[in-house]
Amino acid sequence: MPLLIRSSSPQNVFELLGKDENSATYALGWTLERSPTFAARLLGAIMGRQAPRQDSLSKLAVVLQRGGDDRGFTDLELHCQPVLHVIIEAKAGFDVPTVRQLSRYQPRLRGSVAAYQGLVSMSALPEQIASLRLPREVSGTAVKHISWGSVRALAKAARSNAAGLEEKLWLRELISHLEDYAAMKRTKDNTVYVVSLSGDRMREDGERTWIDVVVQDGCYFHPVGDTWPVQPPNYLGFRYGGELHSVHHVEGFQVVDDVSSVNPSWCVTAKPHFVYKLGPAMRPPRRLGAAGPNDTIKRSARAWCAIDTLLSGQFDQLGQARDETDRRLRVAEQSDD
Repeated sequence: MPLLIRSSSPQNVFELLGKDENSATYALGWTLERSPTFAARLLGAIMGRQAPRQDSLSKLAVVLQRGGDDRGFTDLELHCQPVLHVIIEAKAGFDVPTVRQLSRYQPRLRGSVAAYQGLVSMSALPEQIASLRLPREVSGTAVKHISWGSVRALAKAARSNAAGLEEKLWLRELISHLEDYAAMKRTKDNTVYVVSLSGDRMREDGERTWIDVVVQDGCYFHPVGDTWPVQPPNYLGFRYGGELHSVHHVEGFQVVDDVSSVNPSWCVTAKPHFVYKLGPAMRPPRRLGAAGPNDTIKRSARAWCAIDTLLSGQFDQLGQARDETDRRLRVAEQSDD
């Protein structure tokens, strides 16, 4: 007999509360209280040192939605005097808390006698990228970011070492629940981020063009954020000369300020960039132009398209592939309502 919630079947018990950030933090708090193995691993990751001994966590208090004189409610607080006092601010997407949000809760730590006091950000954003957007401390209190993907990995590691069946059960439910929150969800995404490449030289003293970066170097790079993605796509598509030429799986990436430090023939940059290592080229079976049914995609415009709309030969124009992808997303959103 299937259990349905608004026509969808929940995949774990925590999903009964939905899929927002409260559901994630409630699931996290519940599992921390029932799994000392997981608690020790998570606190070790937060504190940046060897995980506390499990017997020292016998007095760990897990507090959800605690109100304060600042008229706010913290997502999750962890107390274990005199070891630590941590405030966790969680996000369901790829955002991170603002400095203002963190500053609002920092005074709650002032009266603590814990040896370690910290403010923790949690979201789908990987640690490497979050470190570019968060301060290292707020009013002398350490700031740490841990992605949902890392939390999930810690839960998996804890499950392999957990002794009791009940502890393993709750860890399994948490691992299942956090799958939709983690950045790894992008690795299952079959949409392609299509960008335009120029045949112009990248720098006055060199011959390398933007097309050469893809075709010859097997790489691509772009800024982190500022109208560009803050989460690496799983697939990249490249168009130039008025048509789509190839789609590539992203095999790996790194974040650097100056991309010429990766390849001296590239241009010099001075802010964080994703540098992608591309897999083999996949090509459309026939010409896929840049025009839509009633418009033309501008030369520098970027678009998200489902991979099958680009490689199946179903469409003649990139705009059609984009519009079909948008249509599918609207249908999916309506079915979730």
